[in-house]
Amino acid sequence: MILEKLKKEFDHLVVFDFEFRQDIRNKGEKPDPICAVYKDIITGKTFKAYGLSLKVIPFDPKKSLFICYNAVAEASCLKVLGCKIPEYWWDCFVENKKLYQGRVSDAKGSWAMLTAANRYGIETMTEDRKKWEIEQILTNPEHPIESILEYCEKDVIATEKLFIEQLKDIERHFDNKGPLEIIQHGLFHGRSMAAMAEIECNGMPIDNKLYDEINNNFPLIKEKIINDFNAKYPVYENGKFSMKKFKAFIDSLGLLQQWPRTPSGALSITEKNIYNFAQSYPEINEFYFVKEFVESQKLKGFVVGPDGRARTSLNMFGIKTGRTNQSTALYPFNAAKPMRNILCPAPNHAYIYADYVSQEIAIAAYLSKDEKLINAYKEGDVYIYTAKLAGAVPADATKKTHKKERNEYKIATLATFYGQGHKSLAARLMISEAKAIELIANIKNIYSTYFGWVNGLVSRTFARGYISTKYGWKLWITNVDKINPRTLSNFPIQAHGSEMLRFAILNLIKNKIEISASIHDGLLIHCPLSKLRETKELVVKCMEDASKTVLNGNVCNVEYEVIKSNFKQEQEEQDKFERILSMIRTVRSDRTVCSTN
Repeated sequence: MILEKLKKEFDHLVVFDFEFRQDIRNKGEKPDPICAVYKDIITGKTFKAYGLSLKVIPFDPKKSLFICYNAVAEASCLKVLGCKIPEYWWDCFVENKKLYQGRVSDAKGSWAMLTAANRYGIETMTEDRKKWEIEQILTNPEHPIESILEYCEKDVIATEKLFIEQLKDIERHFDNKGPLEIIQHGLFHGRSMAAMAEIECNGMPIDNKLYDEINNNFPLIKEKIINDFNAKYPVYENGKFSMKKFKAFIDSLGLLQQWPRTPSGALSITEKNIYNFAQSYPEINEFYFVKEFVESQKLKGFVVGPDGRARTSLNMFGIKTGRTNQSTALYPFNAAKPMRNILCPAPNHAYIYADYVSQEIAIAAYLSKDEKLINAYKEGDVYIYTAKLAGAVPADATKKTHKKERNEYKIATLATFYGQGHKSLAARLMISEAKAIELIANIKNIYSTYFGWVNGLVSRTFARGYISTKYGWKLWITNVDKINPRTLSNFPIQAHGSEMLRFAILNLIKNKIEISASIHDGLLIHCPLSKLRETKELVVKCMEDASKTVLNGNVCNVEYEVIKSNFKQEQEEQDKFERILSMIRTVRSDRTVCSTN
C-alpha cells in the first residue's frame, strides 16, 4: 500500500549508496567519495559512478525519492561533490529506530544495517566480510575500483530489500495510519538526516591559534579543572577519581537511591548513566565534563579538520527523544563552557547563537492547552509567575526583588515537570521533605491541566505499547528496555522539542543559511557581516515558524546573540577561562625566562 503510493508520487524510487574515505572522529575530515551505485526500484535500472561521473546524480532530484541507510553519509558525499542535495529522502535507519526503539536491545550494533536486514531474513554478507571490505576501502589505495563497486552494489541490493520489508512492517504495526501520513513523516525525518550532513560539512570556524595554545598546555589545564571542581564537590583525590567520594557526592544530591548500580552493587559510572542524569542536574553535568576531560590525553571537545574547522558526527535521533547525541569528547558545546571561547567566526563573518526561550515550558503549555501555563509562558518569567500563583510572593514581585523565592520555584517547577521525587527536591533545595512535598503539590495543583494531559499520555502509552510525537517518532514499551514512567512523562516534551528544531533546520537550509552547529534547543549560525541584519531577522522567523508548526500555530519565542570575535560566556565561566589563559601564559613566560638565563 505504501509502496504503491510512493510509486504514484515519484517518477523514481532510487536506492543508493556511496563508498568513501573519511575520519571525522579523529581528524574532523569531510568524506572523500570513491564511488556510488544507484538503483531505481520502478525501472530496475542500475547506475555505477566513480571519478568525474560522481558529480552527476543520474535521476531527477525533484521527481525522485532517494532511499538509503543513514542519509548523513550519502548526503555528505553529495555535498562535498558540489551536488544539490535532493529534497526527498527515505532513511531506513531512522524508520528502523521508529519501529524497534525499545523493542530490541540498544547495545552496540543494534542499529546497523546488517542487523536490520537480518531481522527480516534478508541475506547479506557476513559482518567480518563487511569489516574487511571497509578496511580495504579506507586503507588500501590499490584496492580495485571494480571490487569496491561490487561491494557497494551488494549494499544497495540489501537496502532495497530492507526498504520493501520495512514498508510491510510499518503497515502491519500501523494499519490505522494512512499511507500519506506515514510517507509525510518518513520524508520529514529522512530530509532532516540529510540536513545534518550539511551542518557537519559546514563545521565550526575556530580560533586555531588559541586552540593550539590551550592544547599544547593541556596537562596544566586538566590539573586546574580538577582543583576547581574539587573545591565545590570533592570527588578526586590526588588527581584521581575516588569512588568513595563520588558516592558521597551523589548522596549529597539526594540521588543515591535512584542511581544505577553494577551487578556488584557499586555505583555505575558508565557514560550513558552519567549523561542521563546530567540532563537534569547541573552538578552532574559539570562532573560529566570533568570525568571525560581528566581521562583524556588532549583537549576535549574539539576535532579540527584540515580546513581549520571543528566538526564531528551530530548523531541525530541518537537518543530516545530523537535529539542529537554528540560526544562530549568531540563536540565544543558538550565540553566545558570556558572552552567555547575557542569558537570564532571566520574573518568578516559573525556567529548568531539563536535558541528557543523556555522551549520545554512552551511545548508543555501549548500541547496540553493548560491556560495557566500558557499565561505563565507569555508573562516571560514562568518561575516568578508560578510563585505568585502559589502565594509564595506578592503580586508585584520580580526576579530582582524575590530572587531566593524565584530560584526555589524554578528548581521545584522543573523538578516537578521532570517527574523527580520530593526526596531529591528536598536535598537540592536543602529543605525538609514535608516542604518539598508541599512545593510539588502546589505546582501540580496550579498546572493541573498539564499534569492531567501528560498522565493521560502515559496511561495510553502502556495501553497501546508505544509513545509517539505528532510526526511519528516513537518509543516502544516492552520488557527489553526497562522504562521509568518519568521517561514517558518527559518524552512528549523533549521529543517535540527535537521535532521543532528539525523543522527550524530545514527552514534555515531552504533559505540558504549556513548552520555550523546544533545545541539542544538552539543553533549556531555563521554568516557574512555584510548580511548580518537580514540573517538575524530570517533566523528568528525560520525558528518561530518551526515552533508554530509543532505548537498548533503558537509561537515559542527565540532569542539570539551576535558574536563577532571569540565566543564569550556568562561572567563566571568567562572569568574561569581568563584565569586558565593567564595561568598558561604566566607559566610559559616563566619557562622562557628560565631558558634564557
